[in-house]
Amino acid sequence: MNAAPSRTVRTTCPYCAVQCNFDLHIEQGLVTRAAPTRDCPVARGTVCKKGLAAPADLRHPDRLTTPLLRRDGQLVPVSWPEAMAHVREALTPLVQRAPQRIGVFGSGSLTNEKTYLLGKFARVALQTPNIDYNGRYCMASASTALNRTFGLDRGLGFPLSDLPRSDLILLVGANIAETLPPITQYLRGTRERGGAIYAIDPRATPTAKVAGRHLAPRPGTDGLLALGLLHLMKQWGRIRPTAPAHGLSDVLWHADDYPPARVAHECGIPETDLMTLARAYADARTPLILTGRGPEQHTHGTDTVQAWLNLAFLTGHVGKQGGGFGTLTGQGNGQGGREHGQKNDQLPGARSLRDPRHRAQMAAHWNVPESHLPSPGHSAQELLNACGDSGEDGIDALIVLGSNPVVSAAGAGQITEKLRALKHLIVIDFLPSETAQLATLVLPGSMWCEEEGTTTNLEGRVQRRRRAMTAPGAAREDWRILCDLAHAIGRPHGFTYPTFRDLQDDFFLATRGGKADYSGLSAERLDRASAQWPVPRADGPDTPLAYAPTYPTPDGLATLHVPRLPTPDLAPRTLHLTTGRLSGQYQSGTQTRRNPALKAENTVQIHPDTALAYGLRAGQPVTLRTAHGQATLPVTLTPGIRPDTLFIPFHWPGAANLLTDPDALDPHSRMPGFKITPVTLLPAPVHAPDATPDTSLTTDPGPLPRPLRPTPTH
Repeated sequence: MNAAPSRTVRTTCPYCAVQCNFDLHIEQGLVTRAAPTRDCPVARGTVCKKGLAAPADLRHPDRLTTPLLRRDGQLVPVSWPEAMAHVREALTPLVQRAPQRIGVFGSGSLTNEKTYLLGKFARVALQTPNIDYNGRYCMASASTALNRTFGLDRGLGFPLSDLPRSDLILLVGANIAETLPPITQYLRGTRERGGAIYAIDPRATPTAKVAGRHLAPRPGTDGLLALGLLHLMKQWGRIRPTAPAHGLSDVLWHADDYPPARVAHECGIPETDLMTLARAYADARTPLILTGRGPEQHTHGTDTVQAWLNLAFLTGHVGKQGGGFGTLTGQGNGQGGREHGQKNDQLPGARSLRDPRHRAQMAAHWNVPESHLPSPGHSAQELLNACGDSGEDGIDALIVLGSNPVVSAAGAGQITEKLRALKHLIVIDFLPSETAQLATLVLPGSMWCEEEGTTTNLEGRVQRRRRAMTAPGAAREDWRILCDLAHAIGRPHGFTYPTFRDLQDDFFLATRGGKADYSGLSAERLDRASAQWPVPRADGPDTPLAYAPTYPTPDGLATLHVPRLPTPDLAPRTLHLTTGRLSGQYQSGTQTRRNPALKAENTVQIHPDTALAYGLRAGQPVTLRTAHGQATLPVTLTPGIRPDTLFIPFHWPGAANLLTDPDALDPHSRMPGFKITPVTLLPAPVHAPDATPDTSLTTDPGPLPRPLRPTPTH
């Protein structure tokens, strides 16, 4: 038998929302290496270390290659017919009698086609209202603010290549150097052209070094900083709105309450630094505000983003080349993932499940009665909190595709117990995540280069993902598994696609007429060049600038909202925990923690002065306790962090999200408060191994020893 010929396949990276392109070199049916391509319209020949290391995960010894069914407490291999028989027996009674007791939990890593199919599966096959996804933990606050203001959410409304046109960039809680590394080339382009960059973050992250300027407000006070800047812009006569809009006068009157002295005090920064930043913004011709997770992952995240958006709009910079406002999507397909139906309130093409016209359009496309489409159900955290609950709004069965909420959800200890209480937990994944290890049924799915599809990057750019190899063993492409599930529960209508191309064509057509219109796209067009949506015509142009007036609102006008922000806790000796990413890891770490080329330490970052006050030294285990749980980690001394702030990465189980609040949510976006949690430092338990994290999932730590120092007042 002749060996398979060597070949090269161009595709997109499985990680962040830059969506770099690289060439996969295939030998004997296996990927041997990934090489960046200069033809990439975004990364221009760069790929970060995570992307280059990704091929090593494809045939990892832990790879799931056969269905696993829980019998006598153990997950044991079974055939696909046995797995589907279990699905039929477990879910069919619920589908017929109480579909609302079935939940679906998706992911911002899914291709657009899988996002579309998952939403269709939930609403047409299961007919459940309860579908949401882990993107709720990422971009929900920014997405909500953009939709409320412009009626549109395309994170960056302009190409990344416009960044060097800016003469001032404010990076608000956006650690680009670690989370979106290829974008740093554009930041350097800004500086080379004489522009200034500020990193606004409680930590002096690697991005602060790239920026050259750093301002460190208290966690949770970013919105107050924006209000202080708006106050000064009004005082200095710099108000020139981008376009007529609703709410202008109310927003400007509200800013009168935020003079520099108050803002500097509440943000915990010198007033002179605030005035220097304000003067730089006032004098800039094309200032650009970019927000990341820092201002967004709060229970007031929507209002915080709104405050920065108001500032950009009222000073006349939205919709310009090189200036204005944008939000940086994090997950690989975080943008497309929130456009096509896996959000609890959304239908394909960024349509609203609450809009009767949109419901009628999709019902007609799917050839089902409009009355069969459910109303919006639980958001992501509420969906997980409802698992195992016997009450009216409880969930008995949950289907999880490509997500790991045991690590990524707020209050992970509580959520773990909720998932254990389910009657049925079906997980579709390619590696045994912590969530898969709790499942009643695990279905082996496909990895990024084992499937076709499209992804949409942080600037709304749609690109092709091409299959380079087949899934190993009995693993199947995820889209086929979703169709198998629909058939197993006796709802095959609309889930019989002879080929992937049939699914893709259905998806593109389903977006026609929506705000996120992809109907002018095809695999052939994307082979010629990527395109930024909306693209309503096959022979028409794409749309690089999304936020130029007029807007897709009933009257074409934007609507500004007064941000309602809490007064920060200014009590002395208060410590707050914040969470985030490390450059060598990604999301819940299901892949990257297994990759030997991607090493990182799970530690708690503490300012040296704070460590001294608590009698701590580098490498010493310390226990962090909040109202929601505790974790023990070794100390890293970090001079660049605020003394009142502690930082833990969220890539590991039994650490960061044991400590965050699972119940308090942003009233608009339903975002948990990942970025600020009151915390107490305590000596590590005697039984804890030296410099080893405590991975216990307990949320009731029991009695604790007396602190080394008096517990900070909360």
